[in-house]
Amino acid sequence: MYLVLAWLGLAIFLYSIAIRQLQRAEFTGPMWFVLFGCALGWYFQDSLALRLETLREFLPLVELILAIFLFSDAAKTRLRVLLHSYQLPLLLLLALPLTMGFAAFGAYALLALPWLSCFILAIMLTPTDAALCQSFIQQKQVPAKLREAINVESGLNDGLCVPVFLFLLSSSLYTQQPAQRSLGALFLQEVGLALVVALVLTAIAIYLIKLTYRHHFFAAKSSPFLFIGIAIAVFSVTQLAGGSGFIAVFISGLLFDYGFRDALKDKLIEESEHIADLAAYILWVIFGISASVLMFTTFDWLVWAYALLAVAVFRFFPVILLLLGTRLNWYERVVLAWFGPKGLASVVLSLMLLGSELPDSLLITKITAATVLLSIFIFGVSGHLAGAFLMKKQ
Repeated sequence: MYLVLAWLGLAIFLYSIAIRQLQRAEFTGPMWFVLFGCALGWYFQDSLALRLETLREFLPLVELILAIFLFSDAAKTRLRVLLHSYQLPLLLLLALPLTMGFAAFGAYALLALPWLSCFILAIMLTPTDAALCQSFIQQKQVPAKLREAINVESGLNDGLCVPVFLFLLSSSLYTQQPAQRSLGALFLQEVGLALVVALVLTAIAIYLIKLTYRHHFFAAKSSPFLFIGIAIAVFSVTQLAGGSGFIAVFISGLLFDYGFRDALKDKLIEESEHIADLAAYILWVIFGISASVLMFTTFDWLVWAYALLAVAVFRFFPVILLLLGTRLNWYERVVLAWFGPKGLASVVLSLMLLGSELPDSLLITKITAATVLLSIFIFGVSGHLAGAFLMKKQ
């Protein structure tokens, strides 16, 4: 284990000193650390002896890191831009059930899974991860309305998919008796509690931040932990109350953008993101190790074929269809439909699935791992290309 940690330290060090050159070569952080994890998993496959049951122990850590990213993405959202261009995020949310339907039908046709397993797989691969297309979002030539639409979609669909996933998973395990709660009741509980917790805790936090900021209580060495602490608190309290923690942290971030507009906010978010990035990179190494054990011991072309469809087709066409009535030009429609990478949210749902007794859980986990792998590399490479494409066509 110490040998693996030594290699991990070397990977972090090499990435740190070569980050500018890697970015110029369209090589993102997730790509670097996932490849490193895959190499470790392949080289130490006998000594690591990873078991699927032990992977679920990483679930709380993955959830917290995803919550931090959702909070920071929402806190960077410009609500004035979002309110002016609310049609795009709304259309992307309307595309969510269509994407699920495409993915479920594809799983039934290609993999011959039972319909319930098809829909569980579809839900796991519907959430998007804006962090995997940062090379596109951060480019100045990308219109603000496209950036905000991708960020909002990524934040909301993470939380909205979790209740559906939990409902279908419980239905698959209790097929002999009706589910205790309907899907509508589950949604109302999860979303309603998320709203209440986010409003209350965020209002308290903003008041305390303004008070302490006014009296110069901030210390430079501790300020990066401010937003991380708020995100973890909002997520955890909401989960304990029975709501959707992912929706809560996203709403909390939006409220921070509205209620705390000091220039200090952007600096604090940027510094906290650096800490979250390090934790995420370590998790991508763990994911790479797990993926090498799951995917590369045996090769199944159907798994990779479905994963490619999940990345490039199942979301693309529903979004294009719904964008036909907008004022976007065709280049903007194609770019907005294209960027739907699958990332940490899909990893979270796959870890939840591993603790269940669903008969097809191993196959579904393999497909999810393959889809996330393809997303990391395909969207990591295409980010700058799409930005240049937009700038050329403007």
